[in-house]
Amino acid sequence: MKLGDAIRAKRLELKMSQEALADAAQINRTHMGEVERGKRNVSVLAVLRIATAMKVQPSDILTAAGL
Repeated sequence: MKLGDAIRAKRLELKMSQEALADAAQINRTHMGEVERGKRNVSVLAVLRIATAMKVQPSDILTAAGL
């Protein structure tokens, strides 16, 4: 599983919209969509913000992505 897929799966599991996650993580919604689709690389800081917004550990997302 790719990192974007892992983020999307966790977001859907939490029943969060992409827009709500982007807002909570202080990331542009378009950028978030590109991250989930694997069109854009994501920084370590962005992974931390995304994980914090979803109230999970960054390692949970990375592990789900097989990293």
